[in-house]
Amino acid sequence: MSSFLDFCRANGVIIDVTPPMGVWKRYKTLDKPNHRNGAVKYMGDHGFVRNWAQDSEANVWQQEGRDTQAKPIDMARIQAQRAKDRAYLIQSVRSARAFWNAATPLSLHHPYLAAKGLEPLGCAGLRIHDGLLVVPVMLGNALISVQTIAPNSDKRFWPGAPVKAGSFVIRRPRSAITILCEGLATGLALFQSVRNASVVVCFDAGNLVKVAEFMRPTGSVVVFGDNDHGTLVKIGKNPGLDAARNAADLIGAGVAWCEGIEGTDADDYLRELGEGGARRLERLVLAKAKYVTA
Repeated sequence: MSSFLDFCRANGVIIDVTPPMGVWKRYKTLDKPNHRNGAVKYMGDHGFVRNWAQDSEANVWQQEGRDTQAKPIDMARIQAQRAKDRAYLIQSVRSARAFWNAATPLSLHHPYLAAKGLEPLGCAGLRIHDGLLVVPVMLGNALISVQTIAPNSDKRFWPGAPVKAGSFVIRRPRSAITILCEGLATGLALFQSVRNASVVVCFDAGNLVKVAEFMRPTGSVVVFGDNDHGTLVKIGKNPGLDAARNAADLIGAGVAWCEGIEGTDADDYLRELGEGGARRLERLVLAKAKYVTA
């Protein structure tokens, strides 16, 4: 009779330690080693295992020689699924590029940017399509996806296209400092305030480390994090600052964030402080910059 861990492994779940009892816990799988598609629930004398990419329902394990319903790993099915996923990914990237090519350069100030109190400076790389602001998601010199932003601030990435390590760089010729941040509004606020900076928009906190690892910027570098102080009060964690610190630690950069405001990011900071806010934001960023070598 196999143990619960053996049963999990037989169903393609990568697991080495007995999981906590009575709760579902996610694990990586052999067919999707970069994602936690496996879920297990250990109950002592029985348990459940499910691979969300393959199984329509959980497989059941029981002690004392009962039928465990374990099944051998079907490598043919795994390979077929990988081929299907890759084909979908390629088609999604192609359709995102077609959408981008059909969009036109932004010529008029978009309502989303106007509502954020932002100027057109730094918007040359953006486009518009049927009223949607279109932001390119670049991996090196290749467009891998787009983000669309509606006038009501509704943001969406292109379905199926990757965003991991992708960014939108707002470049300034002969810039003296590089700033990594989360969203577009934050990036534009920083670009319009820090007069000698280029800004890398990473789109969300979870992508900050991935972009930093891919780009490895050198020179004076700051990771500007969203200060999720409201979340900190609720759950004891500040996801924005945690991600910014992790990205900065990875490459040896400085970390900056806004304090003393109701909002969380650089754009909120400018709007709440009003006149003089841009110069204060610039001083805050420059004071936290660290010099990064290759």
